Amino acid sequence: MLWIRTLRKPELNSLINDVKHGDAEAIAKAVEFVVAESLGLWHNRARAKICRYFKNHPPAPDECRRMVDAIVERLTKGQFYQQFKDQLTMAIRFAPDRMAASAAVASSSDKEYIQRYANWVRHALYTVKANPNG
Repeated sequence: MLWIRTLRKPELNSLINDVKHGDAEAIAKAVEFVVAESLGLWHNRARAKICRYFKNHPPAPDECRRMVDAIVERLTKGQFYQQFKDQLTMAIRFAPDRMAASAAVASSSDKEYIQRYANWVRHALYTVKANPNG
């Protein structure tokens, strides 16, 4: 996963563009990127862009599951950074029941910031149920 830590904005933009053009190798790399923990400059922004795209153009079910697994772990452990809501929104689309369960776990955290995100997930899930076509 060393390649992920070395990515800079131009390479990330290129990856995002290749994903949008349906390049299978780029999609696989983008999934790896979303799953990986990396704190490089512009990494959270790129992760958000990829998740917004995948939300409406999901990759293979196994890849979706891997990303949801990583996002659930980030939520429950509180290991998330800027623009995390884009990851959460994608995970809610892919696995609403898992996200509801993870929000329940996260809401019992002793950390207030984790509780806030758990409440946001619950609200987002409620909004999706109330307006399934929205």
